[in-house]
Parts: sequence; structure tokens; C-alpha cells
Amino acid sequence: MLPLMTSNAGESAAADFARRFGEFWAAPAPERLDTVLAPQVRLVAPMTPTTHTLEDGKRAFSDLFELIPDLTAEVRRWGETDDGVLIEFTFSGTAGGRPICWTAVDRFVLGEDGLATERISYFDSAPIVLTVARRPRAWPSFGRTQFRRLRR
Repeated sequence: MLPLMTSNAGESAAADFARRFGEFWAAPAPERLDTVLAPQVRLVAPMTPTTHTLEDGKRAFSDLFELIPDLTAEVRRWGETDDGVLIEFTFSGTAGGRPICWTAVDRFVLGEDGLATERISYFDSAPIVLTVARRPRAWPSFGRTQFRRLRR
């Protein structure tokens, strides 16, 4: 993992966000999403419906953690943009009793308070789908999350 700056008066908003993002994913929990996401946040990612509020985002993350309960992510690198930050990171965890990992890049738009008002995630979802499909132990939690999404 690339070292992230510690918070100080001269730290840019992008550096501060990248640091908090890394801290969140070292021990993630949906109830802690407010450390990085604004109350009105648009979240876009493959395999999941777009959400528009922090509360909807928390539900989507809860579904992900049901499928991969020990999911964490390690920041590889990040870069500041005109309106926020790009972060490259690697997810890892266990689905259906076996390891799973993938790399993603998220583009964040940051508000004046340093919280993300938009996140668009880029990753190849095919390896995740194939991994879950090959692990029958993962099917019940996947089925429950899909059923909940249909009911929303």
C-alpha cells in the first residue's frame, strides 16, 4: 500500500479523502460510510443499482458484506482531479468459503466538506460473477441480496 499522508493543515482535500478512504476499507462497516460519503451521494458501480443517498448506499454495502463478510480493500495509488480524486485499490475477502479479490478504480467528486457527493466505480465484474457462480456456498447470500434489491 502506498503511504497516505496523515491529516494536517496543509493536506489537500484529495489527500485527506484518500487517507480516510483507506482507513474505512481497513475495517469497513456500512455505518461508517458517513466518514467518506455525503448524505446526498450518487453511487454507481457494476452489478449494483445506482443509489442517490447515503442510506441507500449503506443498504447496498450491507448486501455486499453479506456476500463477502470479511471484505477489505487496500489502496494502491490515488491522484487528485479537478473536482475530487481517483483511487486505485484491491478488494479481498472470502465468498463461499474461498478467497476472492479484484482491482477497482473509483472516481470521486468531493463536496466542500471533503465528503464524496458522487462515486463511480470501474472494475471488470466477470471474475466476480464467475467466482460466485462456481461456489454453491455463496448462492444463498447472493440470492438473499438479489431478492432484497428486487423488493426495494
